[in-house]
Amino acid sequence: MRDQKKVVKFKRRRSINIGIIVFLILFLYIAINVFIYFTKEPLSIYEVHEGTTAIDNRITGLILRQEKVITSEKAGFITYYQKDGARVAKNSSIYSIDDSGQMLSVITSGEIPVTLSDKNNSEIRHEIKSFQNSFSDDNYTEVYDFKENAQSTVLDILNSAMISNGQALMEEEGISFSYEMVPSLESGIITYYTDSFETVTPESVTPEMFELEKYKRTGLRTTEALQLNSPIYKLITSEDWNLVLPLTEEQYGKLTGKDHVSFTILEDEFEMTAKLELTQRGSDYYAVLTMDKHLENYISERYLDVELDFDSVNGLKIPLSSIVEKDFFLVPLEYFSLGAESKENGLIKETYSKTGEVTFTFVPTEIYYQDDSYAYVDALEFEAGTWIQSATNSDRYQISQMNKLTGVYNVNLGYAVFKRIDILFQNEEYCIVDKKTANGLSAYDHIALDGKTAVDQGIIY
Repeated sequence: MRDQKKVVKFKRRRSINIGIIVFLILFLYIAINVFIYFTKEPLSIYEVHEGTTAIDNRITGLILRQEKVITSEKAGFITYYQKDGARVAKNSSIYSIDDSGQMLSVITSGEIPVTLSDKNNSEIRHEIKSFQNSFSDDNYTEVYDFKENAQSTVLDILNSAMISNGQALMEEEGISFSYEMVPSLESGIITYYTDSFETVTPESVTPEMFELEKYKRTGLRTTEALQLNSPIYKLITSEDWNLVLPLTEEQYGKLTGKDHVSFTILEDEFEMTAKLELTQRGSDYYAVLTMDKHLENYISERYLDVELDFDSVNGLKIPLSSIVEKDFFLVPLEYFSLGAESKENGLIKETYSKTGEVTFTFVPTEIYYQDDSYAYVDALEFEAGTWIQSATNSDRYQISQMNKLTGVYNVNLGYAVFKRIDILFQNEEYCIVDKKTANGLSAYDHIALDGKTAVDQGIIY
């Protein structure tokens, strides 16, 4: 009975808890990655897009002409005989002055019907349609331009009615219609506005003259009585005209040495070539374009938006901060051959054992760039002093000569891969590179924004 009550204790075997081990491994992995994340230098990514230098060529220029403002020789009501933009010869009838204004009162009262011709209707429709097509909330000044053009068309119609009905009204209504016809003293092109730029010359242009929000113009045609020496019309007396363009220092440098320049007037996509003269006054740069044709096309304009025809460059736009230089070995082209199995381009490398026995190993090798004699091979693939063997004869070559290539680090695959670039254009912030470079960049590639922070073949995430 006593033996039956005796209890023998055994030592419990300690078992390994797999869950704890897995947890510790995961914890250690996470801790290491968190440490690396907070201690490594951050790598910013830039997405490559196509770009061009042509956007820098659009400039708003100031039109200067030989203009004379003609004033009235006496007070009275003006009747014009020439349309805006008309060419007139010397002694041509330009306007008449009515002392009493009775004729205009009868015409505008509605007692005498004013008939619109097909041409009048067409002109009015054209003005309205042009306004509808060009108006935008961002440029409300077009409303005032439309008002001025519409008033000009109406005044043309009134003037025509006065001229055609004047004699009949004097006979039928007994109206005293005393007027004096005034001719032009010289030939030229008629226009009916002033804006204080009539006496400006290319030499007197200032930066303030290109502040479009301050520009004001005054229409001259009116139905009101004018005083003595009031502005009546403006006469442009020469076919020669200038377009003055404010330039940046970069644009000035591109035009230096040229005596002519081609450009496009953006208003109507009209292409022209003009004589070019460059001037610099202090920190201000100007181009003066001189032309002797197409003056009448822009007779009512004081400013023109143009695009200069520089040697524009198209390609891929990348920031200068992405650009790096990398060392490469130079290997003669005749030492490259195709592998027997992989069909990849590569080099035959000589390897020596401790006993001096030599073996030959084919190493697939990427060519980053080649000229007429040499291929550029990544310096990380071979050690300096490595011997390679020709596949066609017994010639040998020792890898040692080096040179640099310019490029960026592509990170599309999650690690940094060097890509060579050909720079076509460069300024202080970015450059345009050739998108046809062999094994180079493509649009929408991702590259390191700061090339110095990328590690060759290093994982970026």
